[in-house]
Amino acid sequence: MKKIIVHVIALVLIAASANATPDSKILQKFKETFPNAQNVKWVDDKAGYFVSFSQNGNFNKVFYNTEGSFVYALKYYGGDALPTNIAMSLNQKYSESKIIGVTEVTTQNSVVYDVKLSKENKLYSLKVTSDGSIAKEEVYDDGTVAN
Repeated sequence: MKKIIVHVIALVLIAASANATPDSKILQKFKETFPNAQNVKWVDDKAGYFVSFSQNGNFNKVFYNTEGSFVYALKYYGGDALPTNIAMSLNQKYSESKIIGVTEVTTQNSVVYDVKLSKENKLYSLKVTSDGSIAKEEVYDDGTVAN
């Protein structure tokens, strides 16, 4: 009987945290910033609130601290949504490559793009700044890091 009670309590706590809703100030900021958000799911954490949602066909995650301030956002999309300057920069250096996916990382001070692309038998993982500069490049060949 004790095991059943413990399991029920654990399930209630998990369900409560998975369906957590922040205070109205954070909710209002979120709704103003992302008015077309769909499939919104909030998860609370001791450091703040995570919210995941889709908007304009893209999957997004945003983190707010406990005071309700924006900390960072992640947006996942394909290469066709990259800003023009970044697409042009990548096309110059990685022509004939295929963009597999992009994670746009936004903080209050910067936007960085984590771009995955493939060309022949190589996989490239790039960190690209908002001005189109490549800050970091990792190349993988047959599942291992190529030097």
